[in-house]
Amino acid sequence: MSDVASGRLKLFQFPRTFAIPNLSPFCCKMETWLRIAGVPYDVVDTPNPRKGPKGKLPFIEDNGLRVADSDRIIDHLRRTRGIDLDAHLDERQRATATLVQRTLEEHYAYILVYNHVYRDDGFRHTGVQFNGIPAAIRPMVTGMIRRSIRKLLWTQGLLRFSHEEIIEAGIRDWRAVLAFMSTGPFFFGDQPSTTDAVIFGALASTVLTPTETPIRAFLRGQPGCLAYAERMRERFFPELHRSGESRS
Repeated sequence: MSDVASGRLKLFQFPRTFAIPNLSPFCCKMETWLRIAGVPYDVVDTPNPRKGPKGKLPFIEDNGLRVADSDRIIDHLRRTRGIDLDAHLDERQRATATLVQRTLEEHYAYILVYNHVYRDDGFRHTGVQFNGIPAAIRPMVTGMIRRSIRKLLWTQGLLRFSHEEIIEAGIRDWRAVLAFMSTGPFFFGDQPSTTDAVIFGALASTVLTPTETPIRAFLRGQPGCLAYAERMRERFFPELHRSGESRS
């Protein structure tokens, strides 16, 4: 095993909020992948994504080498650790995995930002992430962040639709994803894959947080959906599962 492969890496991500690995679906995905793969790591709380190599979170530091973007990090760890969580998938399952990832990370992720940060109802809960900012400048900083979020969502196109249309689009995303979910403990059956990390990243932020949305209500009403999220948390983040139970 090489020096890189044997070193303990650092995972830079947003500080934890609620009883989930991370409110960011990408940070949650990355840490979940590390737990599934059994790769040792240390978390470095990083409230400011601008500190990352590409100006976003998560990123890792592996023996001095910094790698950003969850997909690139996973590719790096596959090469250096010799770990492939998807080795057991066939060609059709790999194609499904790509479609699921594109749906959740390139469309639904913006709806998560809309519900958790842009809308006042969501920001009442998620605004706690900014409590570490000095009180004197907190309103200014949070205002700047929310304005940048609005610009991002307008440029992406989401805010050009009504609230009802955005919610319906999010529900359609999940209907499509859930149509492919197996009856086993994981998305493709008895063995976890990268897709489980992707799904849990988006699902935990939606159904295991206090922000009430019609999408949350829809998912919590789907057979096995909430149980899947809780099972993933219990198996790979038992310390957070216990915390979540204490809040229920």
